[in-house]
Amino acid sequence: MTFASLLNATDTNLTARETEILDFIARGLTSKQIARELNISPYTVNTHRDNLRRKLGAHNGAQLASCRATLSFKAPGEATLAHKF
Repeated sequence: MTFASLLNATDTNLTARETEILDFIARGLTSKQIARELNISPYTVNTHRDNLRRKLGAHNGAQLASCRATLSFKAPGEATLAHKF
């Protein structure tokens, strides 16, 4: 059992920006690199990272990247847990 399997759909209501940043994290970019890509402050990226860790129950960036593979997205900014077969 992984931390991602403990999530439920109500815990994963991500904003469009959080979804975007989660994608960058999954690609392996640092907060500074993400900030440059989005033309925002690295502190803002870190705030989004903190929110993502809280919402997804992750303890670090590696778990966030792993969690990204578990999530499916319905509409911009709306994430739900992917169905497991």
